[in-house]
Amino acid sequence: MSLRPLPLLAFAATLISPSLYASYDQDHPLFAAYPGADLEQAKMYDYEKYAFPVSIVDASKEPYTFTRLDAVGDLYLHNYEIENVSSLKVSENYIAAAKQAGFKHLFSCALEACGDEAQAAALGTAIAVRGDVYNHYRKPYYWIGEKESPKGKIVVSWFFGSYEDSVSVQQVILEAEPLEAGLIKVDAAYAGSTAEPVAPLSADDKAEDNPMLPRYPGAKIYNHKKIDTETVKIPFAINATEKTPLQLTGDLTKHTYTIENVSTLKVYENYKAALTNAGFNFISQCELAQCGTESQADNLGDQLALSGDVYNWYRKPYYLLGKKSLPTGTVYIALFIGGYESQVGVQQVILQEKAVQTGLVSVNADGLKQQIDADGKALIYGIYFDTGKAEIKAESKPTLDAIAELLKLNPDLLLYVVGHTDDTGDGAANVSLSKQRADSVVAALVKDYQVTANRLQAQGVGPYAPAGNNTSDAGKQKNRRVELVKRLR
Repeated sequence: MSLRPLPLLAFAATLISPSLYASYDQDHPLFAAYPGADLEQAKMYDYEKYAFPVSIVDASKEPYTFTRLDAVGDLYLHNYEIENVSSLKVSENYIAAAKQAGFKHLFSCALEACGDEAQAAALGTAIAVRGDVYNHYRKPYYWIGEKESPKGKIVVSWFFGSYEDSVSVQQVILEAEPLEAGLIKVDAAYAGSTAEPVAPLSADDKAEDNPMLPRYPGAKIYNHKKIDTETVKIPFAINATEKTPLQLTGDLTKHTYTIENVSTLKVYENYKAALTNAGFNFISQCELAQCGTESQADNLGDQLALSGDVYNWYRKPYYLLGKKSLPTGTVYIALFIGGYESQVGVQQVILQEKAVQTGLVSVNADGLKQQIDADGKALIYGIYFDTGKAEIKAESKPTLDAIAELLKLNPDLLLYVVGHTDDTGDGAANVSLSKQRADSVVAALVKDYQVTANRLQAQGVGPYAPAGNNTSDAGKQKNRRVELVKRLR
């Protein structure tokens, strides 16, 4: 049989910028399609890990096993279908083209040498862009080779299989290259670091991004929000010893970005490098299988996603949770990076921890009465004590004035005055301290405002009825309070 090599582009021009593949529906420039072939599907990943089979497949167990050739670089996957031709003729032409281009043979098999039907189907599926060769596993041929180029090693593999009068070609080409790092930079002005200046963004991009961590180049915002002083739970990765999520309070931004034609690996490595350079410490992280099963990875991403769902962006997952202490409070950044087909989804949460700013709303008798009528109690944060002490500080006077006015306007109102503390120190000592503070409030109202003593009853519960977490300064501040609880008798 005469061989007609497939058309080849000049080898020196085979490596082109990945940006040309923004809409990836074309042949790879190194190997043109077989004449008359229909391109069924193509994907391109900018910098990805890939395992090439260099043996027949053991299909007797899940997952299938085979001898692997691992490589990292720009990855191109194609599936062609050709009518009215044999898998033999198609394979011989592709192999001839590879040899003409100087590729060195690494492994191949033909027909029965590729194993039984299950093994042949598994071999094709291992490199199939769709993850399955379906019926095109009959009369199989497989070939893999490599070649050095000025930019690095190139690996190419093909699986050819027939079904009825058509041949399906699974093609994988990987152009090995070092990671292109430095695409993301944490803004030095926000992170307190000496990082390089951030690349310019448009005014619209700047308005939508968190100014500390601008988006990955070419990323599009799927959705986002910004909240002044919010409480949020941030999970640890499935492989972490700690299972209880962080519960934090501060200024919150959440973003979901989508990025086309790049690998989750490259996005992850760039975020990781940016945070490392900015001085963040990683307190939890996972990569690929470390993130658990697909269901577990999906759940991890859901906990960060603004919509509560990562949808299909949970494949090839990576997770990072880092923090950095700044004079203005600790910053936490959590990132879940997952892929779907040729798209990457980034779930990003940034929380600048801070105490809840109080004093924005004045405490007054009417407001206290509305709280008590609605909830049976009013939470008071305007009575101040020194740490470990029960003496009321002078700046508490406006709040005491409001409580006295409430009791004056509502002469039948009876109250429990209940002291609360955070969970710092001994629990029994905190209960005692909270009771002493409640006693001080009652004493001040009776002595300074002439409130009848039997209308007030002091109690202390210490740390046993928290209003927030005890793992952050903001949560502890919410727990240090006095409550006015309505008494029925």
